[in-house]
Order: sequence, then structure tokens, then C-alpha cells
Amino acid sequence: MTVTEELARVATSESGPVRAGHSTDPTIRQRWRRARVLVGAAVVVVVGATLVALGSGRSGAALDPRSYTSSGTHALSVLLEQRGVHVVAETDAPTAEQLAVKGTTLVVVSPELLSTDELTAIASSRADLVVVGARLDVIQGLGLPLAPETDDGSTVRLPSCSLQAATVAGSAQLTGPGYTVPSGGTGCYPDGGGFALVTFETSGHRVTVLADGTPLMNSSLAKDGNAALALGLLDTHPIVVWLVPPEIAPASTSGGNASVQSLLPSRLKSAFLQLVIAVVIVAIWRGRRLGRLVPEDLPVVVRQSETVRGRSRLYRRSRSLDTAAHALREGTRDRLGHRLGLGPRPQPAALVQAIAARAGRPGAQVEALLYGSTPVDDLTLVTLAHALTALEQEVLRT
Repeated sequence: MTVTEELARVATSESGPVRAGHSTDPTIRQRWRRARVLVGAAVVVVVGATLVALGSGRSGAALDPRSYTSSGTHALSVLLEQRGVHVVAETDAPTAEQLAVKGTTLVVVSPELLSTDELTAIASSRADLVVVGARLDVIQGLGLPLAPETDDGSTVRLPSCSLQAATVAGSAQLTGPGYTVPSGGTGCYPDGGGFALVTFETSGHRVTVLADGTPLMNSSLAKDGNAALALGLLDTHPIVVWLVPPEIAPASTSGGNASVQSLLPSRLKSAFLQLVIAVVIVAIWRGRRLGRLVPEDLPVVVRQSETVRGRSRLYRRSRSLDTAAHALREGTRDRLGHRLGLGPRPQPAALVQAIAARAGRPGAQVEALLYGSTPVDDLTLVTLAHALTALEQEVLRT
């Protein structure tokens, strides 16, 4: 008996005939089970991206016409658009200066974030200028002929002036210190010695200074005469260029550099967070606990001997003498254990003693055959196979 035949005899019980005629293509239910986690991950990523895209317009700097927050001015920009005034939001001062030509209105919020050169360039613009919350350094940078007062005024003020936008609006919510009125100018909403709104002509264009941007904000637009005042000041031209300078991170007091995280845009952080969530979901899906093995029918009938012979040839080609010897010995031990009533995988000492007594052989010889060393070549493996076969036949004859 050859090694291949012996291996076929050992592994006969490991496989069985397979029925033919059954399709191996996965069903729709099986395909859905495999794909549902990926589909769920894709849905999470798409929903997250949509929320980020929708939420990107709901946040922003104070007095930003693209911001839906309470301090933003998106509601005012919508009202202006309905009145035929197109609002162009810009964060770059040079670009805003180029767009702000004669016959337009240039609105500057948070002017303290602009450099001296940018303020000087804005002051030379031919567009009508509306500055919100100008402090002393901004006033000097723009070269405006007025000065800020130091006293804080009340929240709701009356116009007390002849400016049409103010008289139509009536009382408005304005806080903070006011300004002095230059020669030929008009001051509105006085309180504490200053005016919260000052307008005057200079260098061929109109300049309007608001002490504070409360009347423009989303949260305050519907209160008192805030909406009427804001529209009256900004709907004089068909185009409003709205400059919102980007906020600059404050320098470290210790002299160190800003952190890398502080330099990253918020959208990049959101995208990275979505990517992490997607990777975690895929990792959980791929690392899930597998269920029990489900046998599947093969489309053709494969004889047991062909399968085992093929496995034997693989053993021989890969020089797996130890694997082949282990298969021979393990099959012999299992069969003899059942034959002698010791059950599957009996204890080595008990099995050797029972076989030696039944076959009339020395125990050391039986132990060498069943638990000996690995064969060194094919010839030794064949000899071992014959010896195991002879031992099994002796036990079975008794």
C-alpha cells in the first residue's frame, strides 16, 4: 500500500459525496447581509457630509451675512435681496476694495481686524462707506473727522435727528459709546454726550458710522425699529459689498508658535471626524464574530479518493513529512481507540498498554510506532505507513 492510498484510507471519513445540480450563486438575502454594513457606513458618511455642508452656512463670524447665528446678519441680507439689493460677502479686504466702486455701498464690520494699510485703502474707496463698531485706532486709520465718546449709552434710543432712515425707523437698539459729529454731519440716537449713528459727506462719498451692530443682527432685527434702520442705511445702492475680516488667532503669550490644530479649518476637522467614524464602522464590520460554518453544495460530484490523493500530492510536493506522518498516526490511534473501547483521543499510556497486550508486542515498539519521531524521507514514511497498517491488522484479528 502506497502512502497516497494510506492517506486516502485515513481521511476517508473527512469528506463525503456532494450533490450536484445546486446553484452556488448567493441569494439576494445573502448579498444584502454582506453589504448592509457597508451601506450603513456610506449612509452615515453621506448624512454627516450633508450636515456639515448645511451647517457650514449656519456658523460664522459676528455680523456675517452668511451666518444664521444670533449674531449673524443673514436675515438682513435676505431682506435686502428682496428689495433688489445684491449683497456680496467678502473676507479679503483687497477684493472688497476692488468691488466697492462708485454707486455701491461698502459695509465694514469688525474693522479692528484690518491693518493700517487696508484701512487707508478703504478710506480712499469711492463707494459709500458704512463702518460698524469703529474704535479710536480705526477712526484714525480711516482718517475720519470724528472722535469716540467714553460713556456707554442706553440700550434703546430715539433718533432725535432729521436723517430719513432714522426718522422712519424710530427707536432702535444701540449700545456702547457714541461719536462726536463733524462739521456738516448728522448725528442720531444721542445718549451720554455722543451719537450712536453719525453720517457725513467726505471726498465725494457718504460715510456712516454705527457705534454697534445690534440693529443688524438676526436676534435683534425684529425688535423696535432695527430692521427699518438697517434697510434705510443699506438699500440706497443696488450692490452692497460686505467685508467681514477673518479673525486672527491671538499670539501666544509665551512666544511659542500656534498649534497645528488651531491652523486647520473647521471643515477639514469635520471631514477628518467623518473619516474616523467610517473607519471605525468598517473595522467593527470586518471584525465581527463569525457564526457557525454553513455547508454549501458543490456543483459536481468529487470522489473521496481524488480529494485525498490530491492532498497527498501536495504533502509530497511541499515535503510535509511531519504532517503526513501525523495524519497516519492520528488516524490509526483513533480507530484502535474505538476498537479497544477507549473512545476518541485516548490517553497515550492507556492506548499503548492496551495495544501491546492485544497484539503481543513490546510497549516500547508500539509507542515508537504511534508517537515516534518524524520520518526523514519518503522511504521512512512509507515504512511507517506499512508498520501502522500491520499493527492495526494484528489488533483487529485478535
